[in-house]
Amino acid sequence: MAQRSGLLIWMYDEDLCEVFPGNSEMAHIMRRHDWTATSLGDPRGWPDALKIPLRMLLTSRFEMWLGWGDDLHFFYNDAYIPTLGIKHPGMLGRPFREVWSEVYDEVADQVDRVRAGEATWNKALLLLLERSGYPEETYHSFSYSPLHTADGDVGGLLCIVSEETERVIGERRLETIRQLGAALVGATDRSAIHDAVRSTFATNRRDFPFASLQLTGDAAHPAPSSFEAAITRLSRGDGENGRIVALPADIDWPTGDWDRPPREAISIAIPGPGESAGRLVLGLSPYRSKDAGILDIARLIAAQIGGALANVAALQSERLRADRMWTFSRDLMVVIDGEGVLRSVSPSWAQMLGHPLDQVVGHHFSAFVHPDDAGANDDALARARDDEQLTNYESRLLTADGGFRWIEWHSSTENGMIFAYGRDITQRRRAEEALNESQAQFRHLVQGVTDYAIYMLDLDGHVSSWNEGARRIKGYEPDEIIGEHFSRFYTEEDRANGEPQRALETARTEGRFLAESWRVRKDGERFRASVVIDAIRDDAGVPIGFAKITRDITEREKAQRELEQAREVLFQSQKMEAIGQLTGGIAHDFNNLLMAVLSSLDLLRKRVPDDPLSKRLLDNAIEGAQRGATLTQRMLAFARRQDLKVDRVNLPQLLAGMSDLVQRSIGPEWPISTNFPLRLPFIRADANQLEMALLNLIVNARDATPGGGPILISASKEVLADDPATKLPAGHYVRLVITDRGTGMDEETVRRAAEPFFTTKGVGKGTGLGLAMVHGMAQQIGGMFELLSRPGEGTSAVIWLPVAQDDTVSAAAEPVAEPEPQIPRLKILAVDDDALVLINTAALLEDLGHDVIEADSAAEALETFRARDDIDLIVTDQAMPNMTGSELIAAVDEIRPGTPIILASGYGEDVAARSSAIRLGKPFNQSQLAIAIAKAVERDVATSA
Repeated sequence: MAQRSGLLIWMYDEDLCEVFPGNSEMAHIMRRHDWTATSLGDPRGWPDALKIPLRMLLTSRFEMWLGWGDDLHFFYNDAYIPTLGIKHPGMLGRPFREVWSEVYDEVADQVDRVRAGEATWNKALLLLLERSGYPEETYHSFSYSPLHTADGDVGGLLCIVSEETERVIGERRLETIRQLGAALVGATDRSAIHDAVRSTFATNRRDFPFASLQLTGDAAHPAPSSFEAAITRLSRGDGENGRIVALPADIDWPTGDWDRPPREAISIAIPGPGESAGRLVLGLSPYRSKDAGILDIARLIAAQIGGALANVAALQSERLRADRMWTFSRDLMVVIDGEGVLRSVSPSWAQMLGHPLDQVVGHHFSAFVHPDDAGANDDALARARDDEQLTNYESRLLTADGGFRWIEWHSSTENGMIFAYGRDITQRRRAEEALNESQAQFRHLVQGVTDYAIYMLDLDGHVSSWNEGARRIKGYEPDEIIGEHFSRFYTEEDRANGEPQRALETARTEGRFLAESWRVRKDGERFRASVVIDAIRDDAGVPIGFAKITRDITEREKAQRELEQAREVLFQSQKMEAIGQLTGGIAHDFNNLLMAVLSSLDLLRKRVPDDPLSKRLLDNAIEGAQRGATLTQRMLAFARRQDLKVDRVNLPQLLAGMSDLVQRSIGPEWPISTNFPLRLPFIRADANQLEMALLNLIVNARDATPGGGPILISASKEVLADDPATKLPAGHYVRLVITDRGTGMDEETVRRAAEPFFTTKGVGKGTGLGLAMVHGMAQQIGGMFELLSRPGEGTSAVIWLPVAQDDTVSAAAEPVAEPEPQIPRLKILAVDDDALVLINTAALLEDLGHDVIEADSAAEALETFRARDDIDLIVTDQAMPNMTGSELIAAVDEIRPGTPIILASGYGEDVAARSSAIRLGKPFNQSQLAIAIAKAVERDVATSA
């Protein structure tokens, strides 16, 4: 007893408070530690060379530790506790070699250098630390600095640490995704996809010691190895979400960059049309346990491979189409080498010219050219060999019966080979000759064209002829326009920029002018035109005028713009869906963390001494965690995974009930007015979530008009038809609009406004989740959210709400706070795959006076339930690997039907569980848990009766 009294006196000794200052956890632990049992002795006798850095260590928020004495007795602060893990607090005062025995050999040389007076530095050093009971891959940046005694000797060392594990691993995985995307860009067949996957994963053998890709349709190996056979067994039945599987220990798995084989792997399906396009199996690091984000990485990788497979399929389809064009085209298609020898010709050669193909391939092209065209043909081949593209080059080819055909050639050159196609223009040439004989016939032919404006210009650009198509497209009669300058068809801007003169000069110097631009009709209407101006020359090559052809392509341009808009809408929809999936996953994991924090604080509240400061700090912590829970609910709202209570809602009545409160909240400078029709149908929505959405939008409207201004809330009934162009299915909707006259937004801001965490407000003035929550809520109830805005013209936030059907359940009364019930002592089985949540759930139950049996998986819970018949109640998580909570409930019902069960989940998704199971949303506190237990027991009693 005397010894204990002495220790208590030591704890509060002022001298010890001076050595170990502050109220941190480690300061208290160090004051209670029996230092006399170590070679350091009584702290009051320690040298200042130890005390001074020790005070700095205890008052710093940076991760720090120091070692003192020959054995480097270990001191550390609160920030370093997570790095120690389960070694805390047992390693306080122990020799450094013992604290980190698993990595000491890797830093021993640095310790020796520090003892010699030299400081050291390490950037993101890989250390396999056993801080959680098993070797774990970690990366730390740290420095060792010598601590000198008064006489100048080195008495110890100071280490300042920054753990960078998540950053290093995250960057490494993102680089893997980037490299895979780059490698897959040029993949033209399945073999190239395999090569890209192999080369990419060869650069990241830490996260993925091995990678095996099996594509549907790959040839099976006649005698697969044990590894290949095991991979095939692992990958059966996996969906596109993938799963983590245990690896059989009897297979010699590749170790990658580690000294031991992986124990687990990810097996995931490659997405493709219809059924999956293959399977990907990725070995996982043996030194990373419970890696929550690795499945998301695998899904992104699988999506990349699926996209590459789709591109390969499209390319193969194009190749097949090209082959069909080669085989069935009526035009000549030829491949000529640099010497002018025909290396390949299409079947149309025999059909058009009559030469058998085996008498053409391998012969010089000039052997088939009309003698009068031989010189020009040699010049054309020379130009083509020099990479000049031949366009509309005409020559005569000899036929097998001694005649000839006029061919118009177009060519391109690649890798020294000339690729050309030629169209038979014999008939056209004969027609041209006939037309040359009769100008009248030519004018008649041109005049009959109505889809094209075809007319002649003199050298100065004045109109000299006018066809029917020109009259129809431009609107001028011949006597109105002949003799006028063609620049009147151009817009004022183009005339000011000299476009008419530039077009004529281009045609004069280059022979042809091509353009697509705006033109003006007689009535002033603008239209989009495709224009060709050809220079007309006499036999001596002297320009004598221009032939101009104009085609109205307004409708084609409009169709193209509509197509581009549709593609953009599809892209935005897919992007928001992907962000929603990622946001929902993050919110679910964050909910589990908040569950652990809130439940721990709930229990801690009962054990904190009656100290105002402690209670205030505890209340602040609880409020902060509850804010975090609110944020996760908004994230789940965006991801469409929140738990909604959808009822019939009277929209005008809902707004009337909240208008006074909202008006007082935002101030009189922003008067709120409403404009509703007399008979507005009930809508289908969650009233509380809709109120929150409206409050968000009204506050945004206020913030967008800092100088004050009216805010209008209007609604109308809309009926949408079944139109694929709309984003909503056919049906009846109420279109609710909140309009302000504020600063407005540009197109890019409107496009990104509903993304999570995107905000235009200043730092600390918004989470960026308000509009994301509105977007998710609207989609989850079958509606839609959109923003209409322009800079300087204000903003209209539009929510499309589905009209409630007659059979929809009417809105329930507001819930009344229930007192915490009194329940007899129960034997409760708690099930959760998250260790933190499981520990805290068990603690809450035990604090309520119940006996708790813990299980960290549904399989273990089921085994325990079979073995025991004294379990009164089960509290289970929903989202667990291998077997979900609802599947566990079904299995329990087969053993002992009607067992009271509470199903806890942070998601709002539909769960296929029996109706008697009590739903409990995460995160929950002890009071909510107690109420849920009471309801479950009550329901069981009612069922039994």
